[in-house]
Amino acid sequence: MRLTSLLSLAALTSISIAKTPGCGEDIPSKYPKAGSSESLSLPNTDREYRLYIPTSYDKNTPTPVYFSFHGAGRDMVEEESLSQFSNPEFNPDGIAIYPNSKNGYWLSSPYANTSRPNDLDFTNDLLTHMEETLCIDTTRVYSAGKSNGGGFTSVIACNATVGSRFAAFAAVSGAWYDTADMKGVGSCAPAKRDEGYPFLEFHGTVDTTAPIDGDGDAKLPVIDVLQAWAAQNGCADNAQPTSNVTVFDDPLVKHASWDCNGLKGIVQHYRESDNGHCWPSTVGNDDFTRNAAQCPLGSLEQDEHNKYHHEYWYKYCHWHSSHKY
Repeated sequence: MRLTSLLSLAALTSISIAKTPGCGEDIPSKYPKAGSSESLSLPNTDREYRLYIPTSYDKNTPTPVYFSFHGAGRDMVEEESLSQFSNPEFNPDGIAIYPNSKNGYWLSSPYANTSRPNDLDFTNDLLTHMEETLCIDTTRVYSAGKSNGGGFTSVIACNATVGSRFAAFAAVSGAWYDTADMKGVGSCAPAKRDEGYPFLEFHGTVDTTAPIDGDGDAKLPVIDVLQAWAAQNGCADNAQPTSNVTVFDDPLVKHASWDCNGLKGIVQHYRESDNGHCWPSTVGNDDFTRNAAQCPLGSLEQDEHNKYHHEYWYKYCHWHSSHKY
């Protein structure tokens, strides 16, 4: 898959760009210089995040933002290395933000710190801070995460206040829990908008940490989450995919897609045979280093099979950014 084709499609549709207070201002001195990243603290809080500003950043040009949330027991530095959102090969023109959780877990995990201000408050405040200090395109703010970070991405999307500020959501090896009775989270109740809530999920069939079919106890099957988001976007309850095609034969990778309420591909899923609790990568990553046996798609040698992952995520973002919301 190539980014070019989708960018040309996006260009056919006008994009409403909303400038933020940070437009026209120089990059704050404490921030990283364009082309690099730094670890920072959100002012007047004890919350940390890592910020990457692309070389192409222009203080007068509204810039897309990618949030990338780490997995349980991980941190912002590992997530930057894992997701490669600071790699201009995959992300040539977007600001990347890697927040740190309070205690190694994000809201959605039963082990998360739920005290206020909680992770949703932090995400909301951090995005506001970015808009006040950098030139942000508020129509192109995206959320992605690995494992528990992927589960938190869904929590963001479900929150009417915070989720309404994001354009699209994605999870890799998402760890999914029922959060209806969780303090500070509750049932999924996103703000209504005509363009819906684009949702994308990647999952390996041999994932033993967040099993694709759930664990029969706390963790939910991925299909339940996908169908729930399809329903939120206007499909019937328990709707089957509109399409389900083979992307690669060896290892087998299937791509399922839901068209709901006139929204083509609003929910999408990649099912990766023989891949475990892993972030596929064309450049190698920590998942492959720690667990090569379970993470074959984290190896450079698997380039032809795993290149779809980063490229498709950015295709997905650019496609949905072409729709006003």
